[in-house]
Amino acid sequence: MVTGPLREELGFDVERAAVVPEIAERAAALVADYGASDSALLDVAFGRAAAEGRLPFELPRSMAAVAASRPDAPNDTHDPVFPHGHGLAL
Repeated sequence: MVTGPLREELGFDVERAAVVPEIAERAAALVADYGASDSALLDVAFGRAAAEGRLPFELPRSMAAVAASRPDAPNDTHDPVFPHGHGLAL
């Protein structure tokens, strides 16, 4: 469990939707990695490249929201932390 503020950017590999509300509330920034190289992520972290992109799916607020969602209906969890399409404008 995350208990205090995080002052760093946090990068995480996203192959499918993740439940990250405690981290999202405390991190300075979240960077979703869809297979980018370490050097590409460092270029963004140090300002040598612009971060851009949008989520291809929502990030739910809880496992209860995941359990209550329908498996045949994407992006239908209640009150997601980040909705489908959230991100930086391209």
